[in-house]
Amino acid sequence: MKAHDPKAEIITFGVELETTIPVTSNVVVGAYHVGTTVRSGTEMNTGIPLTAPTFHGAHWKAERDGSIITRPGRLACEFVSPILSGSEGVEHLLQFVEWANAIGANVNASCGCHITVGVKSIIGTDDPQAMSEFGRKLAHIARWHAMSLYGQTGTGRHLNRYSHTLGDDVGTLVRQMERNSNPVRKADAANRCGRGMINFKKLFSHGVIEFRVFAGTLNRH
Repeated sequence: MKAHDPKAEIITFGVELETTIPVTSNVVVGAYHVGTTVRSGTEMNTGIPLTAPTFHGAHWKAERDGSIITRPGRLACEFVSPILSGSEGVEHLLQFVEWANAIGANVNASCGCHITVGVKSIIGTDDPQAMSEFGRKLAHIARWHAMSLYGQTGTGRHLNRYSHTLGDDVGTLVRQMERNSNPVRKADAANRCGRGMINFKKLFSHGVIEFRVFAGTLNRH
């Protein structure tokens, strides 16, 4: 992201990194959707405590996720970011990934990387009709270019039940979402889209769309 791009600089986003961490990392992992604040962890090689990066004073959370497969000596841990923005947010994300690597976090085929974006920060309005049109266009692009999107992070992500391709039913639902003027029915159509490679369920309740297409990674590059 280029710092001189004013439109990109105001985009708000959040990141969920599904990982496994050593039981010796001293990171307390909270329950699903009830994450604990990530303040520090133990450096894998030296045992030295490492303070976790914060974004404008806001901490990441650590929570359990039943979809993550682990082996003995490791814990399933989904790291959930605070709300980030612009190039500063991207730089912070890289700093957190560096910290996660230092405490011994890693990923496997069961892990994903989920990115949630604030729609208003992209299109400049929270008008329900404008958000409906954005959602419908995004679904169309995602369906046509699905394998190219999956191909950025591996060869089997489309087979994961939590990040599957968008079906014909989603195409029908986003058209209903766009054509229906009733806010309640718009929200119902978005919710019925389910959670595939793109999650529209919170489009009208929280004003966000979640991208679930990406495989798990802790690679800064």
